[in-house]
Amino acid sequence: MINFICGETVEVRDNLVVLKCNDIGYELICSNVTVVDCSEIGKQIQLFTYLQVREDGISLYGFSTPEEKNMFLSMLSVSGIGPKMAIGVLSGISVNDLAIAIVTGDINALTRIKGLGKKTAERLILELKEKISPLEALSKRDKSVKSVVQSDSNTAEALGILMSLGLNKAEANRRINKAIEDGCVSSENILNHALKNK
Repeated sequence: MINFICGETVEVRDNLVVLKCNDIGYELICSNVTVVDCSEIGKQIQLFTYLQVREDGISLYGFSTPEEKNMFLSMLSVSGIGPKMAIGVLSGISVNDLAIAIVTGDINALTRIKGLGKKTAERLILELKEKISPLEALSKRDKSVKSVVQSDSNTAEALGILMSLGLNKAEANRRINKAIEDGCVSSENILNHALKNK
């Protein structure tokens, strides 16, 4: 299996990126996020890949980060979601926001994504809720936030996620304390309450 390709961006159109590597042009199907990352023609880049082999053809999918690829692979495990729909979802929402929407059961955030209906969104939440943590979606930013997160602390997990979304520590703690006062215990419930109540 091809894990990644390093090459020069020679063409970008719609959801396609063409990378030139050793005199071969690889056409990769990408999300809008990855397409933007590859928009500079002539730039050397690395894309993580997923190869789909079917009777009627072979398709190569590209991702600018391992987190995006992992989310894509997680979505493929959900009944009714194929590679094209998964790329469509990743084009409509950031990986981190998608992870948070799944964990908190935010149907509205998911159904705002073009092509994702309510039933599929519900399946996405049902099948991935216990498998995905928003913390796994945090890539190169907020490393200091990650360091304070402890897997056995629901409040620390909620704090890390809220801070990654742009809240300062004081505001994040205020929302968490309010959620606890209102009877929330699990990190999921604390997060859900904190995101809905400002």
